[in-house]
Amino acid sequence: MATIKDVARLAGVSVATVSRVLNAYDNVRPETVALVRKAIAQLDYQPNFLGRTLRRLETMKILVVVPTISNQFYSRVLKGIQLAAQAAGYHTMLAITNSDAEIEQEHIGMARRKLVDGVIFLHTTMKAAALTEFAASCPAVSACELVEEAALPTVSIDDFRAALDGVRFLLENGHRRIAFVSAGGLYNSSRCRRMGYERALREAGIEPDESLIFDEGFTFNAGKRAAGRLLMLDRLPDAVFATSDSTAIGVISALAQRGIRVCDDISVMGFDNNQIAEYYLPPLTTISQPQFDIGHKAFELLHDKINDLSCEDRHILLPHRLEYRSSVKIRQNP
Repeated sequence: MATIKDVARLAGVSVATVSRVLNAYDNVRPETVALVRKAIAQLDYQPNFLGRTLRRLETMKILVVVPTISNQFYSRVLKGIQLAAQAAGYHTMLAITNSDAEIEQEHIGMARRKLVDGVIFLHTTMKAAALTEFAASCPAVSACELVEEAALPTVSIDDFRAALDGVRFLLENGHRRIAFVSAGGLYNSSRCRRMGYERALREAGIEPDESLIFDEGFTFNAGKRAAGRLLMLDRLPDAVFATSDSTAIGVISALAQRGIRVCDDISVMGFDNNQIAEYYLPPLTTISQPQFDIGHKAFELLHDKINDLSCEDRHILLPHRLEYRSSVKIRQNP
């Protein structure tokens, strides 16, 4: 059975454009309308009119559930969502939960009452079964954070691979005693990054040292707390791998207050490639995530679900890259 995505592919347009044609919006060029209608006829596409009728009270609003807006990472993801939504005629509503399950449930009650057309979770406190049940009754997508075994579309990077690449880079440049600062088990991405960190060390014949692993969080203050614990060790590590730029900068700030020079005395690597990473002193070496693209793709997946609840649930992995700057000491070739 043909889906709206098949129609879009055959017509050479976006799913959003097919949706606008189906809904008789007047902002589609006549030649595009003709292409879409021809593709519909060729594929014998039958829109889910029952589902559309039930949703005909369409609000043209979506809800984005986010744990915080204090982290620059989320602001760029949100920009990607908002621009994609705006292009398709949707308005974006924001629910800031502070990772509080009760607050989250209050907000997503709007979706259950059909006050929004769908939800994008940048983080959720729900377990897989509860999230699957919710997604079965309301179009929903998970972005940034994969909830294992939950049945809904997701878009993220490969957090395990990204951390593996980052720690390998530190090892290749002579760093052997590497500390790890993360948010512990609160986020799936943090758990995956820890697995990547440990795999890279074991590949190099180094057993992970629990005294060098600090589960403090993703924030600037979490980095300062981690640095305080680092300073209590008998000796400093060669490098710190932090699983957010905000945390890495917190580490750098606290170390600088004690006269410890980043790069000369200790290397620090972050994660995300937020704007501040480039402009901080020293500029931060980091793992770069395609934040805007994650948000943009998340809305595209949600739009697919809004228009066809039976469309397949996919996990899309977008590429990461290592962004080298001067916070990491590089081994000099002899």
